[in-house]
Amino acid sequence: MSFQSKVNLVPAKGWHGDFASTNVRVSLLNNGYYQAGEEGILAGSFVWVDEETNTVSNKGTGSPDGFVARELTGIPGQYLEEHSMKIPSGFMVSVFEKGEFLIMLPKEVSEVKRGDVVNVSTSTGAVSLGGSKSVQTAYKYVASAKSGEIVAISAWI
Repeated sequence: MSFQSKVNLVPAKGWHGDFASTNVRVSLLNNGYYQAGEEGILAGSFVWVDEETNTVSNKGTGSPDGFVARELTGIPGQYLEEHSMKIPSGFMVSVFEKGEFLIMLPKEVSEVKRGDVVNVSTSTGAVSLGGSKSVQTAYKYVASAKSGEIVAISAWI
Protein backbone atom coordinates (compact mmCIF):
# COMPACT_ATOMS: atom_id res chain seq x y z
CA MET A 1 0.00 0.00 0.00
CA SER A 2 1.33 3.42 -0.92
CA PHE A 3 1.71 6.33 1.44
CA GLN A 4 -1.03 8.98 1.39
CA SER A 5 0.12 11.80 -0.87
CA LYS A 6 -2.78 14.29 -0.74
CA VAL A 7 -5.81 15.31 1.26
CA ASN A 8 -9.04 16.45 -0.40
CA LEU A 9 -11.03 19.23 1.22
CA VAL A 10 -14.33 17.93 -0.18
CA PRO A 11 -15.46 14.41 -1.02
CA ALA A 12 -14.63 13.15 -4.49
CA LYS A 13 -17.42 13.27 -7.09
CA GLY A 14 -16.69 9.63 -7.81
CA TRP A 15 -14.28 7.41 -9.73
CA HIS A 16 -13.91 6.51 -13.38
CA GLY A 17 -16.50 3.86 -14.21
CA ASP A 18 -18.81 4.50 -11.22
CA PHE A 19 -22.56 4.86 -11.54
CA ALA A 20 -23.37 8.58 -11.79
CA SER A 21 -26.90 8.29 -10.42
CA THR A 22 -29.52 5.92 -9.14
CA ASN A 23 -31.63 6.46 -12.24
CA VAL A 24 -32.68 3.52 -14.40
CA ARG A 25 -29.91 1.27 -15.78
CA VAL A 26 -30.61 -1.13 -18.62
CA SER A 27 -28.54 -4.31 -18.75
CA LEU A 28 -27.93 -5.97 -22.09
CA LEU A 29 -29.87 -9.23 -22.12
CA ASN A 30 -28.79 -12.53 -23.63
CA ASN A 31 -29.24 -16.25 -23.05
CA GLY A 32 -27.48 -16.30 -19.71
CA TYR A 33 -24.29 -14.35 -19.12
CA TYR A 34 -21.39 -12.41 -20.61
CA GLN A 35 -17.70 -13.10 -19.99
CA ALA A 36 -14.62 -11.01 -20.57
CA GLY A 37 -12.96 -12.08 -23.84
CA GLU A 38 -9.46 -13.50 -24.39
CA GLU A 39 -7.61 -10.28 -23.58
CA GLY A 40 -9.87 -9.33 -20.67
CA ILE A 41 -11.56 -5.94 -20.56
CA LEU A 42 -11.32 -2.72 -18.60
CA ALA A 43 -14.09 -1.59 -16.27
CA GLY A 44 -15.18 1.95 -17.09
CA SER A 45 -15.03 1.37 -20.83
CA PHE A 46 -17.29 0.60 -23.76
CA VAL A 47 -17.48 -2.93 -25.13
CA TRP A 48 -18.61 -4.93 -28.15
CA VAL A 49 -20.41 -8.27 -27.75
CA ASP A 50 -19.71 -11.52 -29.62
CA GLU A 51 -23.11 -13.23 -29.49
CA GLU A 52 -21.76 -16.63 -30.58
CA THR A 53 -19.39 -16.97 -27.62
CA ASN A 54 -21.14 -14.62 -25.12
CA THR A 55 -17.87 -12.73 -24.70
CA VAL A 56 -17.21 -9.00 -24.64
CA SER A 57 -14.21 -7.10 -25.92
CA ASN A 58 -12.85 -3.54 -25.81
CA LYS A 59 -12.35 -3.76 -29.60
CA GLY A 60 -14.98 -3.70 -32.29
CA THR A 61 -16.62 -2.01 -35.22
CA GLY A 62 -19.70 0.16 -35.34
CA SER A 63 -21.31 1.61 -32.25
CA PRO A 64 -20.43 -0.26 -29.03
CA ASP A 65 -23.04 -2.55 -27.49
CA GLY A 66 -22.70 -1.17 -23.98
CA PHE A 67 -20.67 0.11 -21.06
CA VAL A 68 -19.00 -1.90 -18.29
CA ALA A 69 -19.29 -0.15 -14.95
CA ARG A 70 -16.78 -0.36 -12.10
CA GLU A 71 -18.35 -3.03 -9.91
CA LEU A 72 -15.28 -4.09 -7.92
CA THR A 73 -14.47 -6.88 -10.36
CA GLY A 74 -10.96 -5.76 -11.31
CA ILE A 75 -8.19 -7.98 -10.02
CA PRO A 76 -4.60 -6.75 -9.59
CA GLY A 77 -2.63 -9.04 -11.88
CA GLN A 78 0.87 -7.60 -11.61
CA TYR A 79 3.19 -8.19 -8.70
CA LEU A 80 2.73 -5.43 -6.06
CA GLU A 81 -0.01 -3.76 -8.11
CA GLU A 82 -2.30 -1.85 -5.75
CA HIS A 83 -5.39 -1.61 -7.91
CA SER A 84 -6.68 -2.54 -11.32
CA MET A 85 -9.61 -1.84 -13.62
CA LYS A 86 -8.84 -5.01 -15.61
CA ILE A 87 -11.40 -7.78 -15.61
CA PRO A 88 -9.54 -10.98 -16.55
CA SER A 89 -10.58 -13.27 -19.36
CA GLY A 90 -13.48 -15.57 -18.46
CA PHE A 91 -14.82 -13.44 -15.58
CA MET A 92 -18.51 -12.50 -15.61
CA VAL A 93 -19.37 -9.02 -16.85
CA SER A 94 -22.50 -6.87 -16.66
CA VAL A 95 -22.94 -4.87 -19.84
CA PHE A 96 -25.16 -1.80 -19.53
CA GLU A 97 -26.94 -0.77 -22.71
CA LYS A 98 -28.20 2.44 -21.08
CA GLY A 99 -27.50 4.31 -17.88
CA GLU A 100 -25.51 7.15 -16.37
CA PHE A 101 -21.83 6.70 -15.53
CA LEU A 102 -18.81 8.73 -14.46
CA ILE A 103 -15.75 8.85 -16.68
CA MET A 104 -12.44 10.69 -16.53
CA LEU A 105 -11.77 12.68 -19.67
CA PRO A 106 -8.49 11.55 -21.25
CA LYS A 107 -5.70 14.04 -21.94
CA GLU A 108 -6.31 14.16 -25.69
CA VAL A 109 -9.87 15.47 -25.11
CA SER A 110 -9.26 19.10 -24.09
CA GLU A 111 -12.86 19.89 -23.18
CA VAL A 112 -16.46 18.86 -23.74
CA LYS A 113 -19.77 20.67 -23.39
CA ARG A 114 -23.09 19.48 -22.02
CA GLY A 115 -24.93 17.57 -24.75
CA ASP A 116 -21.86 16.67 -26.81
CA VAL A 117 -21.91 13.09 -28.09
CA VAL A 118 -19.40 10.69 -26.49
CA ASN A 119 -16.89 9.25 -28.99
CA VAL A 120 -15.11 5.99 -28.25
CA SER A 121 -11.99 4.31 -29.66
CA THR A 122 -12.72 1.14 -31.62
CA SER A 123 -9.40 -0.36 -30.51
CA THR A 124 -9.57 0.27 -26.73
CA GLY A 125 -13.20 1.04 -25.84
CA ALA A 126 -12.01 4.22 -24.09
CA VAL A 127 -13.51 7.66 -24.56
CA SER A 128 -11.68 9.47 -27.36
CA LEU A 129 -11.54 12.75 -29.22
CA GLY A 130 -13.05 11.35 -32.39
CA GLY A 131 -11.47 10.65 -35.73
CA SER A 132 -10.91 7.69 -38.02
CA LYS A 133 -10.47 5.05 -35.30
CA SER A 134 -13.46 6.08 -33.19
CA VAL A 135 -17.25 5.93 -33.35
CA GLN A 136 -20.09 7.83 -31.75
CA THR A 137 -22.07 6.25 -28.95
CA ALA A 138 -25.66 6.72 -27.79
CA TYR A 139 -24.26 8.58 -24.75
CA LYS A 140 -23.93 12.34 -24.21
CA TYR A 141 -22.04 14.43 -21.66
CA VAL A 142 -24.20 15.62 -18.77
CA ALA A 143 -22.04 18.68 -18.01
CA SER A 144 -19.12 20.64 -19.43
CA ALA A 145 -15.67 19.41 -18.37
CA LYS A 146 -11.97 19.74 -19.16
CA SER A 147 -9.22 17.19 -19.71
CA GLY A 148 -8.53 15.04 -16.65
CA GLU A 149 -11.84 15.87 -14.93
CA ILE A 150 -14.54 13.42 -13.90
CA VAL A 151 -17.76 13.98 -15.85
CA ALA A 152 -21.06 12.11 -16.09
CA ILE A 153 -22.29 10.60 -19.33
CA SER A 154 -25.88 9.57 -19.94
CA ALA A 155 -27.84 7.58 -22.50
CA TRP A 156 -31.01 9.34 -21.33
CA ILE A 157 -30.37 12.92 -22.56
